[in-house]
Amino acid sequence: MSEQTLPVKFADVVELVIPAFDDRPVVTLEFNSIREGECRLIEARVVNPSTYSDLEYSFNEGYREAKKNLSIIGYEITQAERILRRIKSELILDEYPSFLKDGRLKDNATVRDAFLEKNQNYVGAQERINMLKAMESLLDGKIRIFEKTCQYMRKQMDLLIRSGVNSNKY
Repeated sequence: MSEQTLPVKFADVVELVIPAFDDRPVVTLEFNSIREGECRLIEARVVNPSTYSDLEYSFNEGYREAKKNLSIIGYEITQAERILRRIKSELILDEYPSFLKDGRLKDNATVRDAFLEKNQNYVGAQERINMLKAMESLLDGKIRIFEKTCQYMRKQMDLLIRSGVNSNKY
């Protein structure tokens, strides 16, 4: 099967694009080092002194890229929460009083929440925060995997050194 017939095209650059929202621009996160590190995770299972430094470098690069992306996502979460608060305050101060004028409904927390949930901008801001938190969770998991793998490899190297076996002979 040729690459032309595959439904997914593999590119040299792996990116995750966070779409623009309100006053926030499009944000593109690179995942090249993360993907390379993930592809090499299986190699950690049979780590030896000759492969250790290269594997550790690969995992550290993936870790650094994941931490960088995590901080960008954290900033975007903060900005999305700011936008959500602004939208909520505009709705409550500007539109909610006229909504209550007809007298059918009394002002309470349930009515306010229902009023806010009917607004598309408010719901969109909530969905953006949820999307960013899911991305944050994804990257946090990748960071933990890199940390645990490097700990495992260090332990394997420590065991090899303490065993007294000369790895150059084998």
